[in-house]
Amino acid sequence: MSAKKHSWKSYLFLISSVLVTAAMFLLDPIARATSETLTPVILAFIGLGTICSIVLAVFCFRTLNEKKTLPILGLLFTSLNFILIVSFIWIGANIA
Repeated sequence: MSAKKHSWKSYLFLISSVLVTAAMFLLDPIARATSETLTPVILAFIGLGTICSIVLAVFCFRTLNEKKTLPILGLLFTSLNFILIVSFIWIGANIA
């Protein structure tokens, strides 16, 4: 059996989850700087990036000969993103 190593899936998963997290935190400054013109594009990127991160998490954790360090970090970011998205949807549906 070969030694465990990180593959391109692990790096892609970590990069995509970090980019989605950065887009979530930079949504307000970018929206103010562009007069709300890029907001729908960034929201679509956040939604699609979260879905892609969840799919990549499944692929990374099903691979047997791969180290799990980077996928665990990516899963941490993806879980944070998913919890924030669901909480904003819940708050918007129940309080607004």
